[in-house]
Amino acid sequence: MSSVSESGGRSSGKMIIAVVLGVVALVFLIVGVMYLIEPAHSLPAILGQVTTGTRAGKPRYIRGAGSLVVAVLCLIGAWFTVKGGKSSGDVSASEPAATASK
Repeated sequence: MSSVSESGGRSSGKMIIAVVLGVVALVFLIVGVMYLIEPAHSLPAILGQVTTGTRAGKPRYIRGAGSLVVAVLCLIGAWFTVKGGKSSGDVSASEPAATASK
């Protein structure tokens, strides 16, 4: 039983990792935009709502920028996972099949 799928010869494990990285990137992108647009008192409690003080009416720029950086890194990781070349194990596994058909 092979871990290589029928479509394009990519392993199903790599595609699962790419999809998970894509979803994580989307979540961090949404959170980053929320941090940059919404004032701190309007954020959901899970994102660290600030209700009092001078910072309550201001967006949280550093957290927003950090979330956007993580989103970009996850997208780059997903891209390298999908577009990465064959590993040495994949090449050696395909050699016997090519020589057997000659």
